[in-house]
Amino acid sequence: MAQIKQLLLEAETILTSAKIENPKLDAQLLLSELLQISRTELLLNSEITLEQATIFNEQIQQRCNHRPIQYITGVAYFRYLTLRVGEGVLIPRPETEELVSGVIEKINAADRPITLIDLGSGSGAIALAVAYEIPDVKVIAVEKSDDALLWLRKNKDLIAPHVEVISADVKDFVVAKKVDFVTANPPYLPDAEMLPKDVEDFEPAAALRGGADGMDIPNQFILCAARVLKNGGYFAIEHGEQQGESIKIALNYFFTEVVLHYDLTGRPRWTSAIRNDLEVSN
Repeated sequence: MAQIKQLLLEAETILTSAKIENPKLDAQLLLSELLQISRTELLLNSEITLEQATIFNEQIQQRCNHRPIQYITGVAYFRYLTLRVGEGVLIPRPETEELVSGVIEKINAADRPITLIDLGSGSGAIALAVAYEIPDVKVIAVEKSDDALLWLRKNKDLIAPHVEVISADVKDFVVAKKVDFVTANPPYLPDAEMLPKDVEDFEPAAALRGGADGMDIPNQFILCAARVLKNGGYFAIEHGEQQGESIKIALNYFFTEVVLHYDLTGRPRWTSAIRNDLEVSN
């Protein structure tokens, strides 16, 4: 048997030497996930098996190389969901949960039936959260990356099998029947923006970078939303905190009632808008 307290102390020292930002927390998160217990329960236990200790030490070495914890454990938590993730798909961020809250509030106040399309769905965080929390909504998840689609389909099968997954690029995605809601968390980081090693070296650049000023890809998503939304349909898009005005300008032609939403720290993080009646030319 191996002593938990000693293992954690040693792991914290190793991670500190590797310049990991939160060594104590990361060590606890990895071990609690390995043992499938909470961090509180972890500190109440005294021993684990030698086999578990070996796996934990291997995980600590991976973290020393800045591999994200979510890729090491294979899971990411998002609202009420446990999503499977790994190389090739963006790790869902807590900030996106606030966009989902806003969308769910609007859906709950809307007449049925409702169809929602999630553009650039990635792991399926937004699409599956809506489908899980409001099962009577028809949800369509659109994604072009083959790697991300593997994780999206895996998560769909585990969480909400009724969600429809479509492999398509937003640049030319169209629908036969326009829908009520569209959500999007597009790649919006400027190409030259410096990122932490954990992100830069491991997460897919195509899911992060949005062009020179970060707006090339969001503009594509906005145009796609205009194509697939019915008049009066609701659009919600996540963006960088410095991009609120650029997003508003991009929305102004095909949308009205543009509203910038702030996160709990007061940072502008997503924008909603209502589709007007102007047609999108092909």
